[in-house]
Amino acid sequence: MALLRSLLLCALALGCSAFATPSLAQPLRPATRSAASSVQMLRVCDISGKKANNANRVSFSNKHNAYLQQPNLQTKKFFSPALNRTVKLKIATSTLRTIRKNGLDETASKYGVDLSKF
Repeated sequence: MALLRSLLLCALALGCSAFATPSLAQPLRPATRSAASSVQMLRVCDISGKKANNANRVSFSNKHNAYLQQPNLQTKKFFSPALNRTVKLKIATSTLRTIRKNGLDETASKYGVDLSKF
């Protein structure tokens, strides 16, 4: 009986060590994420700085679901007389109306933007 009990204890001790995690075990996922999944381009107007607005979609049953109202951004090339060259900008259509009314250089100075960086 004592022999059977000692064999059972040895088997139990060996079995439990099989389930223990070794100290040199590799993690299932790598610690660093890939660059492509973590980089996102912001949807921001280059001149006015307009960006997404937080809003709620409200259903007929009055459920509120959060979503983002994105600005209407367009990529355009403009000629800057002050720089004497074209500048490619990503701007909101409301800012485009302001540029057509006042001119590119005056609108950029109104919003405090340096066009030489574009």
